[in-house]
Amino acid sequence: MTRKLISLMHVSLDGFCAGPKGEMDWISLNDTIFADVETLIARSGAAVYGRTTYGMMRGYWPKVLTRPGAGTRELHHAQWVEAAPKHTFSRTLEGSDWNNVHLHKDAKAALDLKQAPGGDLLIFGSPGLTHAFLALDAIDEFWINLNPVLLGQGVRYLDDAVKTNLTLAGQRAFDNGVIRLNYVKGH
Repeated sequence: MTRKLISLMHVSLDGFCAGPKGEMDWISLNDTIFADVETLIARSGAAVYGRTTYGMMRGYWPKVLTRPGAGTRELHHAQWVEAAPKHTFSRTLEGSDWNNVHLHKDAKAALDLKQAPGGDLLIFGSPGLTHAFLALDAIDEFWINLNPVLLGQGVRYLDDAVKTNLTLAGQRAFDNGVIRLNYVKGH
């Protein structure tokens, strides 16, 4: 049985996952959304990052483990990140001092990872890498947190996609106006 490659992304109503300069200050988060995402993380066996997202995660999560006053939810996620394999895709990154990091130069390596044993592979953000996976038709499931904002420009989420039939597998509206849509491949 193959494991799924799942894209988790915050998206504006007009289809952007980052502003023109990569900004993400428009994303609306709260504890209910974090708890919802935790259900997805619980079934995931590995994190998947592009180079930029890897840098953000590397700069943040290890510090949470020793930060005074870190919340329970944050600590729980930091512990998951530390223990989980972190498949990082980059043509320029030559090494990592973070534990459990596996570097890959080519997006096609995801096809082999899907055949390996373990839980699902969860792509955290990483729009450039997501575009490469979309071009390969490698993504099996989409968790989209649709934010009630129009950006007008920025980084598009679903660039380079091939025609793929999807089925709505779940949805949830949050009190801050965000709607989570969960789509899987197939009818």
